Amino acid sequence: MDDDDGASFENAGKRGRQKVNIFDDNISLDAARTIIKSSQIEDEDEDDEEITFDGKPVVKYTAKSSSNASKTPMPDLSSLAVPAVSSTSRTSSNPPTTSSSMSSSSSFGGVNSAMTFGHSRSQSLTLGSSVNIEPRVMKPQFVPSPMSSTTSLEELDDFSHGSKRKQMSASDIDKMQQEIQSLRRSLLGAKRDRWVKLPVDDTLRRIMKGEGYSLELYRSLEDKLELLDKAVRLHDGNAITAAVLFLQSTVTKTIFNRELLCRPQAADHYLSYLKAHFDFAEYINVLVMLGRTEEAAAFKFKLALPTTDVGLKISKLKDSLRSHFSADPHLSQESSFVQEYIDLLERQRPVDESDANLEATGRSQMFRDIPRKVSLIGMPVVTTLYYCCLYHYDLSENSLGSPAAIKKRHQISDKQYLWTAISARAKVRHWKDIEIMLTTKGWFGGTKMKSVIGFDKIVNILHRNSAPPEILEKYLSLIDDVETRIELAKKVSCHKAIMDTYVATKNRPELEAYATKFDRYSKEGLYAHDILNSSTIRWK
Repeated sequence: MDDDDGASFENAGKRGRQKVNIFDDNISLDAARTIIKSSQIEDEDEDDEEITFDGKPVVKYTAKSSSNASKTPMPDLSSLAVPAVSSTSRTSSNPPTTSSSMSSSSSFGGVNSAMTFGHSRSQSLTLGSSVNIEPRVMKPQFVPSPMSSTTSLEELDDFSHGSKRKQMSASDIDKMQQEIQSLRRSLLGAKRDRWVKLPVDDTLRRIMKGEGYSLELYRSLEDKLELLDKAVRLHDGNAITAAVLFLQSTVTKTIFNRELLCRPQAADHYLSYLKAHFDFAEYINVLVMLGRTEEAAAFKFKLALPTTDVGLKISKLKDSLRSHFSADPHLSQESSFVQEYIDLLERQRPVDESDANLEATGRSQMFRDIPRKVSLIGMPVVTTLYYCCLYHYDLSENSLGSPAAIKKRHQISDKQYLWTAISARAKVRHWKDIEIMLTTKGWFGGTKMKSVIGFDKIVNILHRNSAPPEILEKYLSLIDDVETRIELAKKVSCHKAIMDTYVATKNRPELEAYATKFDRYSKEGLYAHDILNSSTIRWK
């Protein structure tokens, strides 16, 4: 290519910054050098980042030209076309410069293929000249090098705690050494004492102070009993428990029970240990062996109570009744109580299952009007009686849900039964059932109203269940004491009963004063006016 062609390429590069492929076969070596020099001058103030054809940043190098450019061969830059992988490689020495021979007439095809060229606007390199490579590297982000797999634990500890170790003074080091020596002496003493039979007092002292001790060398029964007796005299719980457990694990059960019977304090500590460690079977056996059958029976009964399954609970209660309560004649009364509780559970389970089925299917009007709140199982006797009076009042005595059968089996008193039954029937507003319960036969075949709990209490029960005024008036009139009747009638706002009481006592002034509280033409006012104007009443 002649000089005009080189000038045209140069002008084209300056004018429009046109991209020119310097590797084209039509471009000579001199023209390529001219393009590269012009690019180097114009891009001096450009940004330093270079982008390859695949979009990755590369290291940018600037080659310094000299007058001997044509005499010095082009260096091999393939070793520089490698990415920086760590901060260690970036802080190493400058990249090496490698020279290779290259003829001025050879083409660009002889250039090492590992060389990566950037964009033409940022690439600056003078070929065929003596070069001094000075990399201008974009400052990359810090990439921490991974820890070597051969790093020792000591090096890691030095790295993490190096600052703390530097702060330790000589006095701290001396103190640590003294502690180490003390621990060594203690260890040696423990090893030596392991095979030496110490006096009983020394061993007990170690137990009380929380120091290490060994009981293995006390092999004779005399030594073991001496250890236990002295621990009891010292009144130290830890020492007593340790001695008892050592005796229990090294002698036969017969000997252990015999010696435990002679030492009640040691037995109490052993029982506390068994209970704290949930060894309930052994706990009950020891109580029976010590003759404390009442405690054993009560504890066995207590274990059965939290059981949620009714069948299993009944089975446990029967076992406690058979093995403890019935076996001891002194627990005959308690035995009857347990038997009643078992009978109550056996009555509650079928009644509850039947009622739950009726409520679920919706076949019973009673359960639709008054739904059950809780299950019947596990309820007390009085609650069970109230439940049966509420839902099964009309059942015969041979039925499990019969209130009369419950009263008879569990020996419920007449007062308790009447109170519970009236409360249940008032809840469902069956006033006729209450009247029948209170009606009794007289001496000459007549009937009369009678209550073992008093009619004043019946009025209170009926009032709590919102009984109508005419029902309240009927039972208020049966209260014998006049003042109690008037006071209770005022409490339940039964005005007619108050007026009738004044008429029965022929107390006209009180009736006139009470009539002034009502309107003349109201129901109560008209009733009081008729009474006051009646000519058949003889007033005082």
